Parts: sequence; structure tokens; C-alpha cells
Amino acid sequence: AVVSTQSGHYGRGDNIDSLTELKDKLISAQHAQTKALKQRHTDVMKRWDKLIAESEARRKKLLAARDHFSDLEKSLSQFASLASQFNGWYENAEEDLSEIVFTTSVDECHRLRDDHTNFVESLSKKREEFKELEEVDAIIRSYHVHVNPYTWFTMDTLEDGWQCLLRSVKERDLDIDRELKRQKQNDDLRQAYAKQANSFADWLKTTKEHVSTNKGSLEEQRNLIQRKSDEIKKKRSFLGELEELSAHLEKAMIFDNKYTPHSIVTLAQQWDGLDQFTRRLLQNIKTQIAAQGTTGVDEDELKEFTIMFKHFDKDRSGRLDHTEFKACLRSLGFDLPVPAEGEPDRAFEAILDVVDRDRDGFIRLEEYMQVGEVRYIE
Repeated sequence: AVVSTQSGHYGRGDNIDSLTELKDKLISAQHAQTKALKQRHTDVMKRWDKLIAESEARRKKLLAARDHFSDLEKSLSQFASLASQFNGWYENAEEDLSEIVFTTSVDECHRLRDDHTNFVESLSKKREEFKELEEVDAIIRSYHVHVNPYTWFTMDTLEDGWQCLLRSVKERDLDIDRELKRQKQNDDLRQAYAKQANSFADWLKTTKEHVSTNKGSLEEQRNLIQRKSDEIKKKRSFLGELEELSAHLEKAMIFDNKYTPHSIVTLAQQWDGLDQFTRRLLQNIKTQIAAQGTTGVDEDELKEFTIMFKHFDKDRSGRLDHTEFKACLRSLGFDLPVPAEGEPDRAFEAILDVVDRDRDGFIRLEEYMQVGEVRYIE
């Protein structure tokens, strides 16, 4: 007998029907072995029904096996996809966490701390994704499958990566704490330097104003400037303390300071400039006093000379170039005719022979005071 199927169901087939029909004809014809024919037909039908039942059972098992492996296939594919996504995130996160923690300010360090805190908070979501991976892996293991043809990642390797990431998070947390402590110390250094630097800069400015606007008799001016000169020399030790603080800043690789615009180089230059300016001014006052005694030029005229010098000394450098000096002389009433084009300025050159013998192109106050002698002689 041949088994036939229709719409997925097993039937007895044409041969079985023919066999039954033949049996019925033989019995109707009162065949001599009717009893045996009936028994044989019954045995065949029993065997056939048994075959049908076993075939149906096998079909169901095959269908179940197909569903079984289809579910396994989905789980293997799902695990491979999730594992790949997780590993991509892990590699990027590990790279970020392994960056050296180095900042240049407390504010920058706080921003780094905020970013790290946000990352740590995001790990809870990633942990849920990791649990999903564990659940899919558990399903795969329930099939007694230990190799995934779609990925080389295993739950063990991913777990090792996750634990490594958590250790990196703790290490970076400690690194940021250390960096924040370092930046706070650096900020203390900045403020300590800035406090003294700002104070020193204010003193430089005030002292120069006092010296520049000095009034009174020549003797009174000399005495005040002498006191200021002595004070300036004593302040050199204060500048030394600032230099030590600046050295600490440089050692700590601190090259910016939002608390002050004054660098140690600028302050040292300003102190040196003030010291030289005061020395020249003191010498000029002494020169004026001496000139008053030797030339007979009165103090009022010497004062006039000094006022005019300061007026034309726009940059407060303590000197005039030849153009500024010529304008100053004319303001003092010197008759300096304008020479013809191409002709030397003999009158002005004669004065320069007295006050600018080294012809360096500038007239300092002590040289300028000799103008009084020139005028007095004239």
C-alpha cells in the first residue's frame, strides 16, 4: 500500500481501497477462505493504522524540531547583533576612560567631573542591555549550544569587558579627584600670586604718580624723591617674593592667571623703569639746584623748564627726541628760524652741541636742564 497525503493529512491511498474492495468481492462470492481473508485484511488495516499514527507523530516531531531550531537561529542572530552593539559601545567608552586626566583650571575640572557623572548614570541603561544579553545567552544555553556561528563574542568575554569597564570608571573617578585637588592647589597659588602682584602694581602706579607730580621747592622735591628712591630700593625684596611665587607657578605648569594681568616679567620691568626714572629725576633735581647756584637761573625759570619738558614727554620716558626737543625750545621762547630746504639748522645744532654731545638722538632731563645755561648765556 502506498501512503498518500492531502493538505498535510495522511490518507489510506488507492491501494488500500482496492484491497478492501477486492476483499469484499471475495467474501460476497463466498470464497472458501473467507474467514482467513477477513483476518488478513484486519491485520493489514491494523498495521496501516499504526503506520499512519507513527508517521503523524514523526511529522509533528519534525515540525517541532523545525520550530525549535528556528527559535535557536533567531536567538543566535539576536545575541550576535546585541553583542556587536555592546562591544562597539564598550570600546568607545574604554577609549574615553583611558584618556589622561589633565586640565588647566578648576572650572574645566568640574566640567570633566560633570561629564563623568553623566556617563556613570548612563551605565544603568547599559546594564539593562547587558541583562538582555544574558537572557538571550541563557536561551541559547538551554539548547545545549556553546558555539555561535554568527559571532566570536561569548557571554564570558562580554562579562570580562563589563567588569574591566567598571574598574576603569573607578580609576577615572579617582584620577578626576586627584586632578581637582591639584587644580584647587594651583588656584590657591594663582590667588596668592595675584594678591601680591596686584598690590605691587598699585604701589608702582601710585609711587610713579607721586614722583611725577612732585611739587614744592627744589629742595623739597629732592627730599621727597630721595625718600621715594629709598622706598623703591626696599621694595626690591617684595619683588623677590613675587619671583619665588612665580617660580612655583611655573613649576606647576601654570601659565594663565585670571586673577591678575600682571606677569613677573612685566612687574620687574616696571620696577626697574620706576627705579631708573626716580634716579634720573633725583639727579635732574640736583642738577637744577646746582644750575641755580652756578648760572643764576632762578627757581621759577627752572620750574618752567621742567614743566615744559614733562609736557612734551608724552610717553613719560624721561627723554625727548630731537623733534620734541625743538618744539619744546620754541615753546620756551627760543628763536629757532626754519632753515631753507637742504640747509643745515645751525641754531638748533649749536644747542645740541651743548645738551646732546653724545648725539644719541634723545635729550634726557639732566641734559635738558643745560638749556637753562644756554638761555642764560644768551
